[in-house]
Amino acid sequence: MFNPLNKSYTAVINPFSDNNTYDVPTYIKPGTKVTVAIDSREQEISILAAYDYGIEALSEEGREQLNRLNADLKVAITGR
Repeated sequence: MFNPLNKSYTAVINPFSDNNTYDVPTYIKPGTKVTVAIDSREQEISILAAYDYGIEALSEEGREQLNRLNADLKVAITGR
């Protein structure tokens, strides 16, 4: 099964985690279109910078922009 997490990092954050799987319920079928609004020009720039340079290269403000996008995506996918 696909595991998108870094096992050593997740062990530090949650020592009780099962580092072999990331098992979440299925909310949408693959291929389903999910619409999310880009909130600002800063968020757009942060997305492009993360793609071009990697998430590690983002400033704290850039990471905050991506976190807001991830929160919006989670709501769009899970409905909550």
